[in-house]
Amino acid sequence: MVVRCASPADWCAQMDPSKKSACAAADLTDDIIVEILSRLPVKSICRFKCVSWHWYGLITHSEHRKKIPQTLSGFFYGFVHHRGRFNREENDIIIFSDFMDITVREELLFLDPSLPFLTGYRQIIPKTCCNGLLFCLCRKVFPRDEANYVVCNPATEKWFVLPESDYDSGACAYRFRFDPAISSHFHVFQILEEDQGYGFIAVAGVNIYSSETGAWSRKANGWGNNLQLVDSIEFFFKGMLHLMTNCFKLLAVDTQGKICRTIPLLETMCAENFCTDIFSSNLTLIGQSRGQLYYFNTRERDLSVLSVWILEDYDSDEWIFKYNISTSQLFGEKGLGFALIAIHPECSLIYFVWKCEGILMSYDMERGKVCVVCNAMEHLYDPVLYYLPYVPFLSGSARLEA
Repeated sequence: MVVRCASPADWCAQMDPSKKSACAAADLTDDIIVEILSRLPVKSICRFKCVSWHWYGLITHSEHRKKIPQTLSGFFYGFVHHRGRFNREENDIIIFSDFMDITVREELLFLDPSLPFLTGYRQIIPKTCCNGLLFCLCRKVFPRDEANYVVCNPATEKWFVLPESDYDSGACAYRFRFDPAISSHFHVFQILEEDQGYGFIAVAGVNIYSSETGAWSRKANGWGNNLQLVDSIEFFFKGMLHLMTNCFKLLAVDTQGKICRTIPLLETMCAENFCTDIFSSNLTLIGQSRGQLYYFNTRERDLSVLSVWILEDYDSDEWIFKYNISTSQLFGEKGLGFALIAIHPECSLIYFVWKCEGILMSYDMERGKVCVVCNAMEHLYDPVLYYLPYVPFLSGSARLEA
């Protein structure tokens, strides 16, 4: 179905006057309009806000927003702070979780970004945010040496404690995936790793938890041996989890563990070093926007240029160089000390934190325009732990249980 950016009255005006009475669009009720809008992509929803004040009110109404697709609204971010400057024991660690809203809205998306509805925990550390659901590591009040992984929706305050898997080794990493356009169920990936000697930790396989089945399933390593993950780089695209390795290959696996794929990078895309600290000067980010996969990177020997590639045909593995972005264009002569944190899923905006100024900025790749979004952080002594892009999921249909 193709819907043009026009009001029912405009549609009727374009028709023969004798046929205006037959224009069914003019007789659509608000409920039907909202139902139609709920089936459209976010980019179309944004355009339709401009049709009329009536349509704007329908789209922004708090009850209707539960049905209508949402876009990037801000970033969860967190600090680690220690009570004693030289005492770094775990008991002295305090986690600060906050939220930066990059939109102008009249009502709050949620009451408190520190997630106080997750009771019984002394530390709540959001690890990943995927389409409105947060995947958190939560350390218990008692016993203090125990912790849970928890999936929660900050907008509805519904949450679910992930059951433990049968893999008892500490050498594993967790990834989280939720796509309400495909299913109301979520998946958690436990990337199994093994020490192959001399401190080299390689991928050994994957455990996958499905909220639909309520069970874990073990899958063998389908990518080959001697592959080590870069912890800070992960994303979902085409229904598959993608992970970066230290040998400049992307690993991809579907939610059932049946499809395992390897996507190589071009030699010109490979940085000399990947850094897991987002405040390092060597920047690498991979994400999707408007149905295409983007890759951003700076080279260790040339930090003045941020290069961009696109994987236009996902099935062909053919990366296409898009353009170079001069960091002096973004920051003037102070071009270093920034962290690339996200790409907007519906437009050509990339977001980054300018460390020395403590602000969140955006750059429009098509227009070459730089904007200051907001103040990014309070100036604490300890580094930022995370910046998690947040797209609200206001519906209660996600399968979460308290």
